[in-house]
Amino acid sequence: AATTTLPTLDMINFILACLAFPACTFSAANAIEAPSVKFATGYSNGKSEAHPHSGVELSNGGFFMTGDSLTSGESTAERSQFAVMTDSSGNEKWQVLGYNYGKFGLELGDGTLLILGSTSVSNSDTSTSTDSYSELRSIHRLDPQDGSVLSHTLFPNTGAGNDGFMGGCLVSSDEKGLTILATGYIGGEGKPEEEEAMFLIQGGHAFAMKISFSSAADGKVVWEKILDSGDDGFTMEQETDVNGDSILISTAGLALAVAALGLTSSGDVRWRRIYPGSDANAPADQTNGTMSHPYSLTSDGEGGAVIAGHAYPASDSILQPFGLPVGRMVRINSSGGVQWDARFKPSNAPADHNVECYGVALALDGGFVATCGFGCMPETCERLSSKENKIWQVHAHRVDKDGNQLWDKLYTDTSRGNNAGEYIVGLREGGYAIYVDATNWGSEETGGNFGLM
Repeated sequence: AATTTLPTLDMINFILACLAFPACTFSAANAIEAPSVKFATGYSNGKSEAHPHSGVELSNGGFFMTGDSLTSGESTAERSQFAVMTDSSGNEKWQVLGYNYGKFGLELGDGTLLILGSTSVSNSDTSTSTDSYSELRSIHRLDPQDGSVLSHTLFPNTGAGNDGFMGGCLVSSDEKGLTILATGYIGGEGKPEEEEAMFLIQGGHAFAMKISFSSAADGKVVWEKILDSGDDGFTMEQETDVNGDSILISTAGLALAVAALGLTSSGDVRWRRIYPGSDANAPADQTNGTMSHPYSLTSDGEGGAVIAGHAYPASDSILQPFGLPVGRMVRINSSGGVQWDARFKPSNAPADHNVECYGVALALDGGFVATCGFGCMPETCERLSSKENKIWQVHAHRVDKDGNQLWDKLYTDTSRGNNAGEYIVGLREGGYAIYVDATNWGSEETGGNFGLM
């Protein structure tokens, strides 16, 4: 769980997760106390390590989660997508393994399920008798009864490099729930085979695409826009949400700063903003960040959004210019203006531990809750004598609508192995679902599994 390394400045981070709340007008107030765990369980395909990237609460109260599964040492072409559907109590109904990389899952209004991601296609080199691979944007539509494939749509590469969907959401103006907004990248330079594809992508351009589905299996592209940003550092996309006719996309720029685009309903850019890692208003005990990764975004129910991720504080060391990451949430209005910018980490957190946040959800009272991984990286863990101090834990951080902390909690202990919160959704009847990158929730032989809390 949580095996990311400190990124270099030339890396571009494409991580996209979308929370589309068609009904964000919750009326009940959320309790200030951290909620208790109703259940925590895991899912394994029994073959290789699995890593969840997103999840959704289904219309029937169940859950659907998707991610990837990769055995150490295999090439990206051998990587498989892994998806699991459960009932409302977390009991597995079915699982599917295949389709290469699954980044984001959605439920359409007719109950069918979508997996957005990429598919590796072989480019045979007859002169050397070796294969190379290109990544194409890919959408699978599944039957909710058994996970069987209703359709598989590939979008051809438009140029050099790799392409991929990173996420999407339902367009609220479609009452039938059959229209989505999808985002991702084209022309990415890719990664070495031993690294996880689509996690850190170099180069490329962001795109936004509106797709309409009907009873027919394949979707129809309504429009597609390449979000070429010129000179302001927007060279990739990250995350989407829909608020009425506006679309917000959070990104990471060349300097690894949180950024965002506001689009019209037809995909034209309304505004661009960059939110640097430094924060002059951060409390003294929350060191100002000089570099940031945005990973998730949710609507605030008022036309704006909250972007969550983590910030790397400045360091006094010339050899190590950035410190270990702390959690970060930024609330912006419908024009991209900052309403607040908060940093956080668990109280009494060891100095050599990271807070890496990958998901954020709207709370019942208009506040927000982020989920993160809390632990140490190998290079810092080597200095620790206690094995328990090296274990990653699921971390959740709750704020009110103004960014003030209400509670902060570690939801797993060291007895359950390494675990990290990867994605979070607010449930219709209250509470949250956290999708976990889990070590042994399921089968211990695979080295990592999906977890649902």
